[in-house]
Amino acid sequence: MAAPTSSRSGRYPDDRPPPPPDLSPSAVRSDSAAPADFSLRSEPADRSDPDSGPVQESGVAAALAAAGPVSVGSDYRPSTIPHDLLAGVTAAHGRLADVLAGVDDDTLRRPSELPGWSVAHLLTHIARNAEAHLGMVQAASVGEVRDMYPGGQAQRDGDIEAGRDVPAATARAAITDAMARLEQAWDAVPVDVWRTGLGRVIAYGPTSLADLVFLRWREAEIHLVDLGLADHDGPRWADLDAAYVDVEWAWTVRGLSERVPPEYTVLLAPGDRPSTAAGRGDRLVVVDVPALDALAWLTGRQPGADGWPPLGPWK
Repeated sequence: MAAPTSSRSGRYPDDRPPPPPDLSPSAVRSDSAAPADFSLRSEPADRSDPDSGPVQESGVAAALAAAGPVSVGSDYRPSTIPHDLLAGVTAAHGRLADVLAGVDDDTLRRPSELPGWSVAHLLTHIARNAEAHLGMVQAASVGEVRDMYPGGQAQRDGDIEAGRDVPAATARAAITDAMARLEQAWDAVPVDVWRTGLGRVIAYGPTSLADLVFLRWREAEIHLVDLGLADHDGPRWADLDAAYVDVEWAWTVRGLSERVPPEYTVLLAPGDRPSTAAGRGDRLVVVDVPALDALAWLTGRQPGADGWPPLGPWK
């Protein structure tokens, strides 16, 4: 195998692992509450008394009640319901609503961080994506498997383009309403549906409801950065939720081998979590940067350092 190339963009002060993320109800809700004058976000179903019976257990409500400060360890209890993912996506929805409270029509007309997409395009996509997830959850609840976009890629692209000239108030109302209805639908999913329900997405085909929750979290978390609204208190890449980064890292690394050109092996050596290799080629490249920087490359948000190989599409 050829000698490795390496690039390092930062060092950590020591080798201690980071503390586990705080997913307690108070931590989750503190970032997600909308401003008092933001009246367009309707509240999901009452979360104060989730049904914890064996047949019906509330999704988001149970997530907010069950997620504690220790996510893995001696007190960890595996569950059919993805409590941590539901808590994460609900918090991301709240942050998105907070940012949208301050945008106006001029803001929607400007470019986002995604080439060729305006802020209006991206906000429309976020709303339509929530509606697509809602459709899959509703179908799974009655024993059906629904396509995320029944009209395929053409429907997805057409829906995005249709939002090009939407006013800010309309975009804000559409997104907050779609997010609230999706959260309410998760609340109503019975345990048996969490176990066996499926939706069908373009990139993966049939996908479990738990994985769909993560994919929605990804949409909210990543596109909130892609909006490029730091001047409206929106996040930058460095502000990505730490719990989301952990889950995204595992998901993206799992699919990396199929994206690496055949002549390469890529060794991810982030320093803040175990190293992992992908690919089977003789040309070894060591990606020696923290996980957050590596994810910017792996997700196509940054081009990567000299010598890093071109990757297939991220999905």
